[in-house]
Formats: sequence, structure tokens, C-alpha cells
Amino acid sequence: MVKDFIQVVCPGCGLLCDDIKVKVESGKIVSTLHTCARGEWALRNANSGARLTAPLVRKNGKLVKVTFEEALTRAVDVLLKAERPLLWGWSSASVEAQRMGIRLAQCLGGVIDSTSSICHGSSILAGREAGFRTATLGEVKNRADLIVYWGSDPSHSHPRHLSRYTIIPRGMYTQMGYEQKQLMIIDVRKSRTGKVANQLLEIEPNKDYELILAMRMILKGKNVKQKEVAGIPVKTLNQIIQTWKTQQFGVIFVGLGLSMSRGKYRNIEALYKLVQELNEYARFVAIPMAGHYNMVGFNHVSTWLTGQPFGIDLSRGDTYSNPGETTGAEIIAREEFDAMLAIASDPISMMPLSIARKIAEKPLVAINCLENPTTRNADVVFPAAMTGIEAEGTAYRLDSVPIRLKKFIEPCGECKPDEEILSLILEKIGAKH
Repeated sequence: MVKDFIQVVCPGCGLLCDDIKVKVESGKIVSTLHTCARGEWALRNANSGARLTAPLVRKNGKLVKVTFEEALTRAVDVLLKAERPLLWGWSSASVEAQRMGIRLAQCLGGVIDSTSSICHGSSILAGREAGFRTATLGEVKNRADLIVYWGSDPSHSHPRHLSRYTIIPRGMYTQMGYEQKQLMIIDVRKSRTGKVANQLLEIEPNKDYELILAMRMILKGKNVKQKEVAGIPVKTLNQIIQTWKTQQFGVIFVGLGLSMSRGKYRNIEALYKLVQELNEYARFVAIPMAGHYNMVGFNHVSTWLTGQPFGIDLSRGDTYSNPGETTGAEIIAREEFDAMLAIASDPISMMPLSIARKIAEKPLVAINCLENPTTRNADVVFPAAMTGIEAEGTAYRLDSVPIRLKKFIEPCGECKPDEEILSLILEKIGAKH
């Protein structure tokens, strides 16, 4: 029996588009409307041949199917034997699962960290030091007349970003849409988004910090003696600042291109200060372009429960966080962990080869929807239901707006929601203590 199209939220990226429609037949997604390439991939993965459908345990060097109870027993043994387990991933898990994960880390006395520590966690560190003026995507859509993408190419990372929230839609106070708005791209290369921009600043690599400082000097009326900064003529920078000062509402979307160049989070700190200073003349905000659909959620949940957004070491009996010391990649590189739980992520694919090898050498428990290099190297694998498709849950959009994801098909095989798997592990650990 073919059902009518139902409206759902897409877990394909940090935009969490809520206008997606799917048609389900015999428990499978057969058609979608309004999805981009990333959304189509995320939704159609529910029918993928790469789905994990049963618990697996490594025996005699090979992963074999076992009962859920046996997998739980093996996973708990791995985690309890570890003196300092690392719980990694979380950015593609629900808020409820993230909360359960922090409880598990506290119970084990381990370290918990999300993928944000190697991507947009830098924007949180910058916000702590410089302050953070932000807005919702709804405000951006209805009010913004200047949109700047700095070190970001949303045509690739967030394909519906321009059409839903920035340059294309007609807003309440921007009724003329594209004709009333200005789009500026600041990047080290000509991106796909740059083809539709009103102005493209192609700057020299690793010179973002110098460019931002020059713009702040110009904004404050100081003289910049160089003829050009980061490959951009100072005359052009003067014109840009004068234009920005006359806008009604400006928004700068912060991409990984800014945090991954020389200066790291200091680039974003300087940009946040520029945004604050621009507010003396016009409304300006900055929004990081978070990629995973609930990366922002982990930072919120972790801050609520521990006071720290990521990289939390609970092995000392108290909360301790020091990015660069207690963050996942650095802990793995220094081999300061003796077991790992990877959830909703694929660290063996994401990390450099030298780090990936160290992950594979340690006892590894994986919770995932799909088979990947991490699950193939794990000692215990749990098949997870897909949040927003096969399981309900809450996620935070990249502008920190909480969105409820709903279930519209039944999980395949023996898949269970992340939250339920973690709850069963916690229950079994409690029974052994």
C-alpha cells in the first residue's frame, strides 16, 4: 500500500530542512520531494545495502553475528576494563543520545568528545573570548540585506542554504529578494557559490587574520599603510567597510576555511570582534556553518551537564576540559586512551592515517547505522536506527534552534535507537558495579 507524501525533517546537514516530503511503500522510502543531494543521500541510506542490521562481535579475527545480549556483555567488558576510555562522535546522534553518552562517560570515568573539536568547536572557543552576536535563520531570511560567506561554499556543504534562508527567498523586510540583497564571498579560491555573488574577494591563503585586522582598523578610522592586505587592495577594503556600515542587517557565515587556516580559532575571535564593532553602525551577526545535523546539539547538551562544550575529561573525578589536551584527536595521537566507543561517526576515515592506525590497535566499540572502516575494525558493533527516519529525537539546527525529528518507518533488522543502546549499556554497567 502506497501512502501519501508525509512531511519530515531532513537529517542530511545542519540546516535540518523541515519542508521535506517523502513517500513510503512497504516500509521503504520510494520517493522524496525538496531534497538536495545531501538530503537525498541521508534519507535513501535507510534502504542502503550498507546498513548494519544485527549486532556483531569479533571472534577469531572475524566479525560474526551474535545476540544483542552477547554484544552488550562484550561491550561492557571492554569499557569496564579500560582505565581511560574515549567516547567519540555524537554529532550525528540525537540530543537524548548525547545526554545518555555523557552519563556513560561519567559512570566510566572516561573522556567524551564530539567531532566539533576538529571542526566548528573553534567558533565556540572564539565566542567565549570575544563574545558572540548571532541570530536565527528566520531572522536572516526576513531581514538580512547583506550576506557574507567567509571560508565557506554552501553550494557544496549546505546546498539549500541560499535558496531557503539567504540570497534567494523574499523576506518580510526584503520583499525584492535577490534584487534587494548583496552576496559577498571571501575565500582563497573561486567557489561555486562565488559565481552568483555580487562581489568575490579571493584572498591569499593563511592571511584571514591580517585581513580582519585591517578591516577593523579601517572601521575605527585608522590608516592602513600597506597598499594591499592578503592580496586585496586597501582601497577595496575601504569601500567594503563603508558599504557594510550602511546596511540594515548583515550576516557573516563562518566556514571551516576560516578556522582551518593559520591562526585557527583566533581568526574567528577577530571576526567576532569585527562583528561587534560593526554593530555600532548596523545590525551584524555571525553564524558558524555547522555540517553534521546535531553538532551544535552536543555543544549545548555538554555545556548544560558539564559546563564545557567538548573535550571533557571525567577520569579525574571532576570535569576538566582543555582543548588540545583533552580533545579526541590529541588523546589518540598521544595514545592516552585504552579503549574507544565511536558513535554516529567514522573516525578511522576522518582522522589522519597515523591516528586511524592507533584507533584500530585499541579495543573498539562502534554504534552506527552503516558499515564503514570503523565498524569493520571494531570488536563490537551495534546496529543503530536512523534518527529522523527510524527513530524520534531532538536536534539543534546550526543557528541553535531545537528541532524535533520524527520516526516514519520501522527500523530494519535488529536496529535500535542510539539512546536505547546506550541505556542498555548503562543498565548493564550498573548491574556489574
